[in-house]
Formats: sequence, C-alpha cells, structure tokens
Amino acid sequence: MSPLHAATLFLLLGAIACIVVPGNGRRAAVGIASQVAATLLVLIAVVPVLAHQPAIIAQLTWSYPVDLILLRIDGLGALFLAFSMPLTLLGAVYAHGYLQPFFKTDRNIGVHYALLNLVSISYLIIYSVENAMVFLLGWEIAALAAWLLVIWDYRNQKVRFAGFNYLVSTHLGLLFLITAFLILFSQTHSFDFSQFGVFLRAPGMTRNVTFLLLVASFGLKSAFFPMHTWLPRAHAAAPAHVSALMSGVIHKAGLYGLLRFTLLIATPDEWMGWFLIAFALLSAVTGVMYTVVQRDLKRLLGYSSTENVGIACLGFGLGYLGLAWHNPTLVVLGFAGGLLHVLHHAVFKCLLFYAAGAVYSATHSVDIERLGGLARKMPHTAIAFLLGGIAIAALPPLNGFVSEFLLYSGLFDDSVLGGQNRGLLVLAATVLAFVGAVSAFSITRAFGLTFLGSPRDPEIHEAHDPVLSMRSALYVLTALLFVFGLVPQVGLALVEVPTSQFIALTHRGLDVARVLAVPLAVLQPIVWVSVSVLLLIGVLAALRKWAMPAPAAIHRTWGCGYTEPLPRAQYTGASFSGHLAGYYKRLLPTKLDRHMPEGPFPAEAHLRTHTVDAVEDRMFEVLNTGEDSLAMLAEKAPLTPRIAFALGLVVLVATVAIVLAGTGGRL
Repeated sequence: MSPLHAATLFLLLGAIACIVVPGNGRRAAVGIASQVAATLLVLIAVVPVLAHQPAIIAQLTWSYPVDLILLRIDGLGALFLAFSMPLTLLGAVYAHGYLQPFFKTDRNIGVHYALLNLVSISYLIIYSVENAMVFLLGWEIAALAAWLLVIWDYRNQKVRFAGFNYLVSTHLGLLFLITAFLILFSQTHSFDFSQFGVFLRAPGMTRNVTFLLLVASFGLKSAFFPMHTWLPRAHAAAPAHVSALMSGVIHKAGLYGLLRFTLLIATPDEWMGWFLIAFALLSAVTGVMYTVVQRDLKRLLGYSSTENVGIACLGFGLGYLGLAWHNPTLVVLGFAGGLLHVLHHAVFKCLLFYAAGAVYSATHSVDIERLGGLARKMPHTAIAFLLGGIAIAALPPLNGFVSEFLLYSGLFDDSVLGGQNRGLLVLAATVLAFVGAVSAFSITRAFGLTFLGSPRDPEIHEAHDPVLSMRSALYVLTALLFVFGLVPQVGLALVEVPTSQFIALTHRGLDVARVLAVPLAVLQPIVWVSVSVLLLIGVLAALRKWAMPAPAAIHRTWGCGYTEPLPRAQYTGASFSGHLAGYYKRLLPTKLDRHMPEGPFPAEAHLRTHTVDAVEDRMFEVLNTGEDSLAMLAEKAPLTPRIAFALGLVVLVATVAIVLAGTGGRL
C-alpha cells in the first residue's frame, strides 16, 4: 500500500471513528490523530517530488463510465498537497480550543472533525487524478464538506443564509466546469486530461470558449470579482478555523485548476494572458477597496482574499504572456511569483483569521466599532495580527514582500519587447502599487481600531489570549512568516519544480536550471533589505526601552467640564476610512440610517452608515425586479394548460432543431 492510499484510509477511518466514539474530547483527539498520520504520509510521498524526483504515477480501475483512473502527482500537485495538508492539520488543532464551549454540550464535535477529514480527502483526489469524472467527485466533496463546516452554527438564520449563498455559488461554478468538460469530451471522446491536452493545444474558437468557461468556474471557486459575493458572508458566518481553511487552502483548488489546464493548453494565445491580467487587477482593486469600509473583521479578511487571489492570478497572466511570446524569463517570474504568493497567502491569511477567531472567542464580537484596547489584554494575539497585517500589505521583512517583489520584477522586466506591451505592464505595476498602499491603509485601520486605543463598548467581554491549542497555531504561522520572508530560498525551493513544468512548455531544449536561477538572483538583494529592516526595528525597540522617560503624573485636564478622553471621542472605522471611500462612491455605495434630534430636549438621535457590496446589491435588485416582472406577466397572461402545452411544444421543437443542426441532419 502506497503512503497516499494509507493516508486516505486513515482519513476515512478517522472520520468514521470521530462520529462513533463517545465523548467530544475523544472525538477531537481521534480527528487530530488521523490528520497527523495522513499529513505525515502525504509529506513522505510528495516531498521527494518537490526535490526533483519523478512524479508519482498509478492506475486504478473503476466501473463504467470511468473505467480507468490515472493518478499522477507531479510538482504542481505535490506543492498544493504540501501546504494544504499541514495547514488543515493546524486548523484541526486550533479547532480543539475554538470549539471548547461545545465540548460539554449535546453537539457532536466528531461530525465537525469528520468533515475536516473529508476536506483533506478532497485534496488527495483533486490534486492527483487525471480523469474529469473523478475530479468532479473531489470537487463536489470539497464543496459540500465546506458548506457543512460553514453552517456549524446552523440555528442562526444569517449563518444558514450565508451557507445557502455559498452552496448556490459553488454549484454555479460546478455547472460551468461540467459544461467545459462536456465540450472537451465531445471533441476528444474521453474524460482523461491527457486527451483534453491534445485538443487544447490546437488554437480555435472552441478552445477559446472552453478557456472562458474554465476561468469562470475556477474564478467562482476562488472568489474572483465579480463572482465573490458568497465569500464575505461565508467567512463572517463560519468558525474562524473554517474561514482560514476556506480562504487559505480549500479555494486554492480554483487556482490549481487554472494552472493544471494551463499545462494542458501549453502555448496560450496572447489575449489569454492580457485577459487574466485584467481579470486579476479588477479583483485585486475591488477586493482591497472593500476591505477599507468593513466593520466586521472577518468580512474584511474575506474581501482581502479576493484581492490576493487577484495578485496571484496577475503572476499567472504574466506567465501566460511569457508562454505566448516564448519568453522564459517572463514565464519563470510570473509563475514563480504567482505560486509563491499562493503559498504565502495561505500562511498569512490563516494567521489573520486565527487571530480574528481569538478575538471573537474572548470578546464574542468581531465588530471593530465595538472593540478597542485589546493589545494590553491579548498581547500574543495582537502581535500575531500585526505581523500578519505587515505580510498581507507586502512590507519587509515578511513573506508577502517576497512574492510581490517577484511580480514587480516581471512587470518591469527588460526582456519584454514592444513599447505598447511594456507600457501596459508598467500600468499593471502601478495598479499593483495602488493595491499595496490601500491594503496597508486597511490593515492599519483594522489593527488600530481593534487592538489600540481604549475599549469602545462596555458590554464587550473581558478579553484574554486564547488557550494553548489556539496559540500554537499563531506561533507556528508567525514563524513561517519570518522563514519565508528572511530566507526566500525556502519558498523558491518549494515552487521550483512546478515552475519548471511551465518553463519546459516554451522550449524543449532550454537550460531550465539557468532560467530557474533568475528568481533567486532577483530576490538576493531584498534579503539584505529585510534583514536591515528587522535590525532597525530591534535597535529602535531597544532605544525606546532604554531612553523611555519616567511616566508622567496624570492629572485631570482643566476646561469647561472636560476631565478625560472618552471612548466615543476615538476614531470610528467609518471616520477613519470615510475620506478615501468618498472618492469611490460608485464602487462603495453607502447607505445612511439617521434619526436627527428633535425638539428642545431630544430623547434619542443616531447616525449610522453601512457600505454595501455593489455587485451583491445590484444582483438582489435584479432578482427582485425579475420576480416582480414575472408576477405581473402572470397576472396579465394567465398560464392556462393550453398555453403551457404550446410553450412546451415550442421548446421541444427548438431543441430538436438545435440537435439536428449540430449533427448535420444525421442522427
């Protein structure tokens, strides 16, 4: 039995045991143990592949219509398994502390851990199979397991609606994927990816349509704009570790799918690269703009996922252009930068969600308008969130800076020929710089309002740092931020083999080792920048502690009855970001709820602002309009049995006509 088969068996048996063993404590322990065993076995199998060993290839027989399943874990699949399994294990450990309030209730914690095991099984299917039917099976397992994890607090109506929204969106993406696979099957008479590749390598209109369907499906899975509306609701509703795994791990399957079919396409058309770059920048800009106006900390982090998958896809679009132009330098900088950002985003986004979960666990709120002053009571959580924020803003010396620097290097690369092409890539770099600046602004707002100042709401629970199982996840991920940031060779070593697969598509006789040395040469100078920044921070901290004056005596300020600053005198989230949001009113529509003071002795007055998602708002508006239109049409033209029969006959005739046209009149 291979390690991968053994890992799948451990996960299946662990999922069953989690449900049937007595006691929630034992169920959680069994779930974590099965995750530990499976993760070790998967790493034993895939690490040699990332170390330039041959790909893992196997075959399984199944019943009709699948018949033969080809299993193949190459560098790309090995990379996604290498970070997905350990991060899911870390999420299971974090869940042990986060779900402690349910341990002494009648809720069966084992079901939750069994679903986490099913998610891990879906990784093993999606990242290894070369058959479309089985790929769809893994895709659906991940979707349904994630949905059930999201609605853990199913008694809450908002949670149920968020889960329903996610379920509808992910199945809409499934429909796009099935449509693309059916087109490919009609052209190849096979569900094997190798046969798909034979067709996808030939340019043509059918290939273009298939590519757009695949991008739509994978874009829905990874929450690209404007297909992102399910994401902030799901993240706000789900437990913190589920939000972390969805954002950092589970929905990376969409990016994997895009990359897997890129290998099958081999030489894309130039327009595909520009399309991906435009699509990526649109997601990055809109995602980061929505983070600026959120008052729910988890919704804010959800929107930042749309931003960061856009940044990763920007690298993939750059790699597409390199493939189309036969420019190996652009290929390596684009795909290495994009893959590195996928890896780095998984680390810092999980860290941020775990910190947000620690805040919720302690205060029972993630509303930044109600929080404040938590750094004094939750120092470990505050430091973790601050470091995750520095990483997500792509600032040195942490890992987000490394991957985005590679992307900037590709956008400004001298090997790009043509003034117009260079101008467009420089424009893309300018947009990326804007995204980075707004991201830094957004995370400053989130950290400042949540952890600095004084508490804004006296009803907030007394806060404290989380239990050890939750803190351990914060410690591990914080360490990884520094490892990938200060020693970028570690991240590059992980993405080297999958990047070489894309380089091999340009020229068969190319010296891959020489091209792979480009990212390392690009990143070598910034290592010193990161180390210098870290040393400077240490020196300033030491000087501050050494030269800090003695605390001054505190006296009440004289003047007009003013004695001391009140919590309400602090900046609110809306006031912090109001000036920036005012410039983008169309993208960030704000609804106003106000009750002005009336009379000489007003009893109550309030002013509240709420920024809505423009896409979601418009979508519901269209749905409501369509429902009203159908109701009005039904009133004006009652649907009698005769009319219904006539309409059905028209649809049947039209369908037969389309089928005959497609077969040339021969059935």
